[in-house]
Amino acid sequence: MKKMNNKGFSLVELIIVIAIMAILIGVLAPQYLKYVEKSRTSADKDQLDSIYNACTIAASDPDITDAPTATANAAISGDWGNEVLSTLGVTNMGSLKWKSKSAVQGTGAPSISVDNQGNFKITKGSLSVPED
Repeated sequence: MKKMNNKGFSLVELIIVIAIMAILIGVLAPQYLKYVEKSRTSADKDQLDSIYNACTIAASDPDITDAPTATANAAISGDWGNEVLSTLGVTNMGSLKWKSKSAVQGTGAPSISVDNQGNFKITKGSLSVPED
């Protein structure tokens, strides 16, 4: 009697495994893409939060007298602007990497506005800090 030496998978077994993997990928891929976009949006929000914190820190410094007040779009200039840039660790706003990680936010620089009470609001695309 001859012994058969079957040391492998049949073609049918391999096709079944590939089909199962394709089904799993088809089910899980949309969830994965949603989580990736959510993490990118979170990274953009963290960047805006850093700018917000730098603006409020610079405005609360008693030595700074030229902090913007009640303006729709505050310019980063003067002693206040230098303090903001110093807190962010850059020499000018062009040094910051404004490229958004999320698909929705675009590549432009965020806008900095100040209300009548001196509260800052940093906005870029649909994100804003602090949130409304």
